[in-house]
Amino acid sequence: MKKRYLVWTLLLALVLSGCGQKPETQPPAKEEPVAEQPAAETPAETLPAEDRNPTAAELGREEKKDLMFMVEGMEEAVPATLYIGQGYSIYIPDEGWKLEKDMDDGIPEDTWESTVNHDVELRVLHLGEKTLEEAKAWVTAAEDDYGLVEDKQGGLGGTDPEDQEMMEVRFYPAGNQMYAVLYEYPVEAAEGFGTRLGVIADTFEIMK
Repeated sequence: MKKRYLVWTLLLALVLSGCGQKPETQPPAKEEPVAEQPAAETPAETLPAEDRNPTAAELGREEKKDLMFMVEGMEEAVPATLYIGQGYSIYIPDEGWKLEKDMDDGIPEDTWESTVNHDVELRVLHLGEKTLEEAKAWVTAAEDDYGLVEDKQGGLGGTDPEDQEMMEVRFYPAGNQMYAVLYEYPVEAAEGFGTRLGVIADTFEIMK
């Protein structure tokens, strides 16, 4: 009887001890790393078309070219680069010219001055919504030292007798906008600088 009692006691103790054990906890499931989605590539910031100058290719012009000058019967090839300004483009020789930007009576003005002779320069004026007649009147008044008169090509030309300098002016309408290209040089440099400036001015184009 005592043996049976002991057996039951042991069995009961084993059962109770089994109930008291904490269930074996499973280790937390290993989290699979989440593959980061590649960030969508954002295009390089670009200015709106109306706020940036087009490229030479967009204008259908070469970025670089040689300008051919005929000086004293000799042909001279000079490397030049296309300058793209506000509504226009023009080829400027790579050496010998310095660009300055200014505002003259509210008119934006880009000026290339010769680094060899400071009396030689070419200017591009953005004359706004002036008509051809208004543009001619404005330039004539602004450059009254030259006594400008209309030439056969519809531009202006004249000489400053005091400083012995010459000026030629060409006009380029673009829709309701007007541009003028002015170049000036000493009378004695007409064969050299006068010829070169004329060739450079010939490369001026307004943007379509």
